[in-house]
Amino acid sequence: MSNYFRRLPNLDYPSLLNDRESNIDFVQTKNLFRRAKIREDLFANFMQFDKYQIVGDERPDNVAEKVYDRDDYDWIILMSNNIIDINNEWPLTQSQLNEFLNEKYTPQELVSIHHYETLELRDNKNQLILPAGIVVDEDYSLEYLSGGQVKSTNSLVDGRPVRAVTFFDYENDLNDQKRNINVLKRDFLGIFIKDFERIMKYDKSSQYVNRTLKRTENPRIK
Repeated sequence: MSNYFRRLPNLDYPSLLNDRESNIDFVQTKNLFRRAKIREDLFANFMQFDKYQIVGDERPDNVAEKVYDRDDYDWIILMSNNIIDINNEWPLTQSQLNEFLNEKYTPQELVSIHHYETLELRDNKNQLILPAGIVVDEDYSLEYLSGGQVKSTNSLVDGRPVRAVTFFDYENDLNDQKRNINVLKRDFLGIFIKDFERIMKYDKSSQYVNRTLKRTENPRIK
């Protein structure tokens, strides 16, 4: 992320140290409150983004290295998905997930039923009757038309198209959902970085020093 922080503008704020030399001493730091965010509607633009599935324990820098040949473009991977809290918005490694599960649940709770959901069901012409993943009751059944006849999922040879999802399954599924991300296409890297650097520049204000520096008020001067 060093490549990201290097592009953030600076902020001067008064030093509160007792041994500072004078009231006009300032400490300079990066303005971590200055943020940019990609508009949600742009993610639907297939011209700019590709879909990517995180494999195993890949980190943002691993993905950036694979996609851009630059591991220091990890911040672009995160921004392309509006990820702010990497600890909660990036998939956990297997060891992290195991630790999380062991802290949150007892062994008995992990194998308990969290909910029931549908399995995909198609007719003999491969037409979709029931999509997978819909949360339903344990005794859920469905009547549908097939070959001019009304049929019921209760009469299926393989049983009703419903599966029990344990707490273990549920937490694993949530973690796996985070593996599907967007990656900005290489052709748009240049304009993306230029736009980001433009947004990071300061406009003139009472705190303005230059385009990359603001200075906050020193309360001790008054």
